[in-house]
Amino acid sequence: MPPGLTFNSLNTQSAKKLFTCQLCGKVLCSKASLKRHVADKHAERQEEFRCVICERIYCSRNSLMTHIYTYHKSKPGDIDIKFL
Repeated sequence: MPPGLTFNSLNTQSAKKLFTCQLCGKVLCSKASLKRHVADKHAERQEEFRCVICERIYCSRNSLMTHIYTYHKSKPGDIDIKFL
């Protein structure tokens, strides 16, 4: 398992599996979410992704797409992001 990733199991009725970031303590519900969190929040920025609407900069394409959908109410296909 990559650094910063651990697996926890809760003893609840639904027996949900949780994943905790070892770098900040954030708890996520899937291994994929934890990997994305570590990449978005703790990895060195190698590339920047800029919103073509408001110019905000994000460290991952996923974060940019979430921003566009949430704040500008646009779906990913509505905006041409290949020029970012």
